[in-house]
Amino acid sequence: MKLIIDSYAWVEFLLAGPSGPKVKRHLEGPNELLTPDVVLAEVARRLARDETNSGLISGHLRSMTALSTILSIDPAVAMETIGANLTLRAHSQRKNLGHPSFADAIILAFARQLRARVLTGDRHFEGLPETEWIGN
Repeated sequence: MKLIIDSYAWVEFLLAGPSGPKVKRHLEGPNELLTPDVVLAEVARRLARDETNSGLISGHLRSMTALSTILSIDPAVAMETIGANLTLRAHSQRKNLGHPSFADAIILAFARQLRARVLTGDRHFEGLPETEWIGN
């Protein structure tokens, strides 16, 4: 299965969070692991909140690139982002969640374009058909 690893899943894995073991099982499985480039930036920003050692942050980012293929946005994904954003906004409104991030729309667009699933515990994705849920 093609599996897009989102920021939530990477942070859980890298920081040994409660869902970290679930993420690890998926990373070790027979999946094709994919990470949108925007996720690298999101993870770096998140890690910097807790860690001031830029070498450690860089090491985590290198691990992500070693374990998965990094995806770059192309025109087809950019166009798919339009519909993905509308889907996430409507889904979030139904669930009384705050607005999803634009990065979430990019992640969902990649999943749709590549016929992949998104490994996440982000509530904005919960219940969507493209989601491989690891949340509580």
